[in-house]
Amino acid sequence: MPAFVRLELTRLLHAEPDLRVIGSAASASELVAQARRLRPGLVIASENQVAGLERLNRQQPIPVLLYSPMAAGSMVPRELAQWGVADYLPSLPSKDHPEFARYRQEILGKIRAIAQQPVQPAMGKRQLIAIPPSGVAVIGGSTGGAQAVETLVRALPASLTSAVLVAIHLPAHFTESFVNRLRRATMLPVVVGKPGTTLEAGKIIVAPGGQHMVVRSLVRGPWQSWHTDITTEVSPVLDEPSVDLLMQSVARTVGRNALGVVLTGLGRDGTQGAQSIRQHGGTVIAQDEASSAVFSMPKSVIQTGAANIVAPLHDIAGYVSRLATQLRINRVSSFSSSTQFATR
Repeated sequence: MPAFVRLELTRLLHAEPDLRVIGSAASASELVAQARRLRPGLVIASENQVAGLERLNRQQPIPVLLYSPMAAGSMVPRELAQWGVADYLPSLPSKDHPEFARYRQEILGKIRAIAQQPVQPAMGKRQLIAIPPSGVAVIGGSTGGAQAVETLVRALPASLTSAVLVAIHLPAHFTESFVNRLRRATMLPVVVGKPGTTLEAGKIIVAPGGQHMVVRSLVRGPWQSWHTDITTEVSPVLDEPSVDLLMQSVARTVGRNALGVVLTGLGRDGTQGAQSIRQHGGTVIAQDEASSAVFSMPKSVIQTGAANIVAPLHDIAGYVSRLATQLRINRVSSFSSSTQFATR
C-alpha cells in the first residue's frame, strides 16, 4: 500500500462522522495484539498480515478488508473468507483522478457494509496460505560452489523476503548431503526441488543433482504463485542441473523481481541465464575473482556485461537481503507493512 494511499485512506475515514482510524500495526503479531486491545469494528489489512488473520479470527473475530489492488473485483478465496476477509479494498487513485469520487464512494460503501457484518470464528486448525515471495534469487555455481553457497546461506537473515533457488553442478547422490549441510548452516527452510514445490519467502530450494529444475507460474486465489518443476529441455551447456535453464525460467516468470547470483565454477553455465535476467529487468551479481576458487563462470558473466554487481563472497548475502527487501517495497502488488484499523 503506497504511502499516499495510507494517508488518503486515513483522511477519507476521518472526514466521515461515523468512521475513524484508531490504530495501526507493523506486523502480523502486532495486528493481533492491537486488535484485541482496541477492539475495532473493522480491520483493513495488507498482504503481509494474512498470516495473523487466522489467529485473529480464532481469538477475536473482526471483519477484514484486504487491501489488494491486483485482486479487486475477484472472489475472496474460501480460506480467506474463513478468517474474516469479506472483500478486497481497491487501489485509491489520486484526488485529481477523474474516477476518484466513484472510488471514494465504493470504498466507503464497502467499509460501512462490512463493518456491520458479523464474523464467525474459524473452527479447528486452518492451513496457512503461502504468500508469494517478494522476488526470487537464483544462485548458481560449480567447482567450489557448494562451499560458497554454504557460506552465503549462513549469512542470510531469518527475515529474508525472497525465495532462494540453488543450482550447483553435483551428481544426484550428493544432493541430500548438500541439502543437509545447508540445513545445518541456516534457520531458513531448505528443501530439494520437486514438481510442484511452492516458492515462499525465505525458503531455499535446491535443484536435484542430475536434473534440470525450472520455475513455472500458477494463479492461486488473488495471488500469482510460483513453483518448481523438472524439465527435459536441452540446456545450453552439458552441466546438470543447468544454471542457465533455471535462471531463464525465473526471468520469464518473475521478470524484474529476479536476482541472479553466479558463484565460483568452471565453464560458462549461468552466462545466458544472467543475460536473460538482465533483459527482463532483473539484477545479476557475480562473485569476484579474489574470493572464487575457479573464476571461469563469474568471469564469463562479467565479460558479457550481464553483471550489475561484482562482489566478494562475504558481501553477497547482504546484497541478496537488501535487494529482496527493495523488491518487496517496489512490487506493484505489494502491501504496506502498516495495517489500518477502522472503527465506527
